[in-house]
Amino acid sequence: MFTRLSIHPVVKLLCAATLLLILSSGLALSANAASTKGNTYSAVSLYVNGELQILPPTQNVQFMNSNTLYIPVKTITRIPGITINYGSPLSLTGSRGSANVNSSNSFEYKGTTYVQYKTLLSISDLDGKYASSAYTLFLWTTDEGKAQSSKILTNISQLPSNMGLLIGQKMYPAHESGAYWITNVYYDPDSTIFYVTARNSGGEEIHTNTNYEAFDFVLDAALNQTQDALRGKNVWFDNRQFYGTGLKHLEKLTFVSFQISKDNEISMVLRKANGNKVAVLLDASYDVNNMLSRYLFGTNPRSVYNWSEKVWNTISNNRVSSGMTPQQVVLSWGMPSDHNTYQSAGVVYEQWIYPHNYLYFWNGKLTSAQSF
Repeated sequence: MFTRLSIHPVVKLLCAATLLLILSSGLALSANAASTKGNTYSAVSLYVNGELQILPPTQNVQFMNSNTLYIPVKTITRIPGITINYGSPLSLTGSRGSANVNSSNSFEYKGTTYVQYKTLLSISDLDGKYASSAYTLFLWTTDEGKAQSSKILTNISQLPSNMGLLIGQKMYPAHESGAYWITNVYYDPDSTIFYVTARNSGGEEIHTNTNYEAFDFVLDAALNQTQDALRGKNVWFDNRQFYGTGLKHLEKLTFVSFQISKDNEISMVLRKANGNKVAVLLDASYDVNNMLSRYLFGTNPRSVYNWSEKVWNTISNNRVSSGMTPQQVVLSWGMPSDHNTYQSAGVVYEQWIYPHNYLYFWNGKLTSAQSF
């Protein structure tokens, strides 16, 4: 049984930033990576005649090991001009001949056979280009397919560093239902705007125009990468902007997983000390690291600061008391919406403004509070 909580976004913690959950940064590649026979294979997206191949879960992605590309036999059925002969041995036939699939030109991973891309080129009139900055292979069999592929390749070449990795990625748009795959990204350096095109498995296409900081989608690979890194790990809840019941401030929890609703609402599932699970609705963000840092600490704050038990009890109950330092107040209430600082004769006086409260500090110590 899950308890579902809705939590409003919080002001980002500045004074105790070292407590925030720290995960790997940058764009995540597809979670589908393989390790076999001492080699590591990276996932590669595939376009055929300018169209991204959105593969069902039962099929597999393309892999690359060093400079060698491999294509799963199941996907070859999507490439015009090549037929698969399911005999013994397994073989491929194209307009320029045939080739047996064997240990010299293929490998097997989880029951799927992957054939070298250059084997396909040797038996057919197939042509193509690999975009290394996007981990994407473009294949074409027609002039129209080449022209369409060239447009996308040109756009990729003009993208800022690492942004080509968006191409082919599965993502969850904030204002749509279900998953989409990014098929094209055009970047306008004069306005620093990204023009993103995406398509779902049913062929519906959407377009978004935004800058990097305002991407209104979450990458599936980033969620998977973070989920794998955090599953079973301890985290501590940050409820400074959550006025409700269910989870206490600084409560120790275990991260379980992410959940995605049909309307693309993203929740994190946490396990309490008593074994009960709680699904917390997140304020979705393109930066998954930032999204979680609004709700969780990756390190127990009590292990970072050597404060008295009285102070920690005050903080864990979201209260403040005389004598607290600004850092302690921030950890209990969050950052103020505004503040004023005055200095006279070596004495520093500060006024911190919160909704319905003023706090007053003298020389770095809380001295009084006023409600309004």
